[in-house]
Amino acid sequence: MERGSRKRGRLASGRVSAATLGAIEALIADRGSVTLGDVDPVGCVAAAADQHQCYAMLRRRDGEDLLALLTRLDQAIVHAVENETIVDEVNPPGGFPVKKR
Repeated sequence: MERGSRKRGRLASGRVSAATLGAIEALIADRGSVTLGDVDPVGCVAAAADQHQCYAMLRRRDGEDLLALLTRLDQAIVHAVENETIVDEVNPPGGFPVKKR
């Protein structure tokens, strides 16, 4: 068996394409990045940024699959660019409270 071939068998071929996630595709092609991961205490976060600014930071919703999160991120990038704003579901308004030492 070829190394890594089992992984390919588990993926739904053709389910996600550049047309589906066009804003993410364009951002990455323009040297931007998308980051997915767990951020304590928020949980799973998807973020999109380039060298100059952050476009979106989304918190994964209960029961939301990864494809749905990436689709929302793609739409949030479009919204951020069209409205010259940042879509932020991670940081509370006014920032996090400062802990006294």
